[in-house]
Amino acid sequence: MRTHSLPHGLRRLAVAGTTLAALGIAPPPVKAHADAGDVLGSPSAVTVLAPGITRTTYPGGKHTWLAVNVLRIDPDVAPLTLRSTVGAAAGSAEPVRRALADTDLVPPPLAGVNGSFFDDDLAKKYQLPEGDPEGVSIQGGVLLSEASGGGVLLMQHGRPYITTLKTDIAVSAGGSSTEVHGINRHPGRIPWERPVSDKGNLLVGFQGDLEAAPDTQVFANDDEIVLFTPEYGIPTPEPLKGSEAAHADDPGVEVVLDRSGTVRSFHKGRGGTTVPAGGRVLQGIGKGVEWLTAHAQVGSSLTLTEKVTDTRFGDEIPLSRSLYAVSGRLIMRQDGRSMYSGSGGDRHARTVAGVDSEGKVLLVTVDADDDQPGMDYNQLSDLLAALDATDALNIDGGGSTTLVVGGSLVNKPSDGFERPVSDAVYVTQGGYGVQH
Repeated sequence: MRTHSLPHGLRRLAVAGTTLAALGIAPPPVKAHADAGDVLGSPSAVTVLAPGITRTTYPGGKHTWLAVNVLRIDPDVAPLTLRSTVGAAAGSAEPVRRALADTDLVPPPLAGVNGSFFDDDLAKKYQLPEGDPEGVSIQGGVLLSEASGGGVLLMQHGRPYITTLKTDIAVSAGGSSTEVHGINRHPGRIPWERPVSDKGNLLVGFQGDLEAAPDTQVFANDDEIVLFTPEYGIPTPEPLKGSEAAHADDPGVEVVLDRSGTVRSFHKGRGGTTVPAGGRVLQGIGKGVEWLTAHAQVGSSLTLTEKVTDTRFGDEIPLSRSLYAVSGRLIMRQDGRSMYSGSGGDRHARTVAGVDSEGKVLLVTVDADDDQPGMDYNQLSDLLAALDATDALNIDGGGSTTLVVGGSLVNKPSDGFERPVSDAVYVTQGGYGVQH
């Protein structure tokens, strides 16, 4: 079957080497598994966690990291599915172990790692227990955070695919429509967007009209409407006092919708509202206040539309129940080739998700501490080539790097404790049939 003949969505099941094989094209050369000894040394342990899931631990030795853990997940050996979870609430951060212990996850997770980069300044600077992902989040087909231009681990029908996404969200009433700029985050303050150009001494962000000082990468938008979903799970945020994005402190307005889209309440000021089951809440600042004031009075009807586009293929991705996504930054490898060409950057603990040339899923963690500071991006690129990764995405690392197996923490987080994070990627039993 040729890739272009696959229905939209199912084409993402054909990843890396399998896509090329289907087209009758030899995959690009990658380093062989034998080179892993040069990069990693000899493994200290190889453990079969469940049929199709193997954990290999490399101790690090003379290298600049404490340990490397590699989960290889083979969905051809047993029915296994890769998914993600935000835990109890999309609006709050929590440790991976707690998120994976959620009894609503059925079947229960077998193993998992931390997921998206997130706005940890909400905890550090503002003492808020929130975990806003810095990019897209999709859970079971529900869009919980907008795209930011970075790499994305897209999980569709239980299989991973690494790409970039664009999200388009709008609200309309009568003949008027306007953009919804974000989901489940503080209006006016966007924690990270892929810079696309320079404008004087400012960076211009992925959405095109956002600006940030280069030393903060916190983008500001003075005129926003932000959507909150029931999955947010905590009261809607109040104005953020003292933010580097000044308009995040605007009192704004807040609108509560029921499940039919009918406005049940409209009030000046915002925050402290629980999103009703099946309903939505909209917060507006600047021009967002003007539009909501004109079109979202009590009793009026609003319509929300959401569109997710895969910018690699250029097609729309239906928000089906089988769709999950977490956000990263750097796509380290794609189609068997290294995508990193920088100077390496600083050394940190690392978490990576990827696929090898045999179609096995890779979840990799690199530990670090003050004495053994982890890997820079060049070392990470060498590691992924040695692991025969054809496609790989760098997701959140540093103190967030966490590996949980069977409900137990098995790596050594660099903070000395398990950091609360925004979401987690996990493997569980179960699979999806693909119609040929």
